[in-house]
Amino acid sequence: MKLRVPSSKSMTQRALLIAALGPQPTCILNALVCDDSQHLSAGLRALGVGVQWRGHAVTVTPAPLKPPRATIACGNAGSALRFLAAAALLVDGPITLDGNAYMRRRPIAGLADALAQLGVHPRYVGAVGCPPITLARTGPVLAAATVDGSLSSQYLSALLMVAPRLAAGLSLHVKGRVVSRPYVRMTVAMMRAAGASVRRQGDGYVVQPGGYPLIQKNFPIAVEPDWSAAAFLLVAKRLCGSRLPIAGLGDPQQSLQGDAIIVSWLKQFDAPGDNTFDLSDHPDLIAPLTAMALFAAQPTLLTGVTHARVKECDRVLVLAQQLARVGARIEMGDDRMRV
Repeated sequence: MKLRVPSSKSMTQRALLIAALGPQPTCILNALVCDDSQHLSAGLRALGVGVQWRGHAVTVTPAPLKPPRATIACGNAGSALRFLAAAALLVDGPITLDGNAYMRRRPIAGLADALAQLGVHPRYVGAVGCPPITLARTGPVLAAATVDGSLSSQYLSALLMVAPRLAAGLSLHVKGRVVSRPYVRMTVAMMRAAGASVRRQGDGYVVQPGGYPLIQKNFPIAVEPDWSAAAFLLVAKRLCGSRLPIAGLGDPQQSLQGDAIIVSWLKQFDAPGDNTFDLSDHPDLIAPLTAMALFAAQPTLLTGVTHARVKECDRVLVLAQQLARVGARIEMGDDRMRV
């Protein structure tokens, strides 16, 4: 018997956008079927891309992007909304993106500001800085912009993935301390695997024009099992003393996913003294680490949690409130929580 985990949502979302911007139809294997991937698929279809799901395999047929006939609803899928927002650089016409009530409180100003520098006019339909937002390219796309990476790395990832399709490429300056840096590294690795030319330059990136030449029918994109989801099973196994293997998980050192660090982090609970973990790059590990901390011999300090408050919910507050019901004591502070 083996335990199984779902496929990586982060890799699935990136694979969908990269495949949509490729030169030929291709297949994504082991893709994750979830709200986020379905919202992104629907949004790409609204822009003219063919996206056909068969189980966990997705055939993506690229096409010139066109303005959608109606507002694209993204639910609470932050990656879908941000990736589609960047696609406005390639559309000759307006795109309006919206989400559910919570998404309408999630920030998008950092990405909208960068798009404005490149020639896309943003217009907020509701609250300034949040969806719904209409994006309309006003002329030729410029080749340089600055993006703030301190609140969400998805702003940076979205711009990077669209950049190979821009006529002049993109020189992207990044300001602020980038959160969730492993997700940017994942983006760059997947872009390069598809043939894009992207390199670091100073505190930013330079992407050359040329698209994704390696995307083709006989070059499918394979999605890894999700280490963020596996973290819950690894914690449960550790607490229960289970030796059941988890199917499909490879060497964490070879994974594109930064959350594979959970393997080494769990070993730290064996060491004496307080446990401290910086979640600036790993917001998806906040829940499994909190669960593990409840059974630790010493207190656990989780730092770098600010951006975990602007996900699909305020993860810090939800964990503190719900676990308090079963007697857990969680102290919340500025950018940290103590369990």
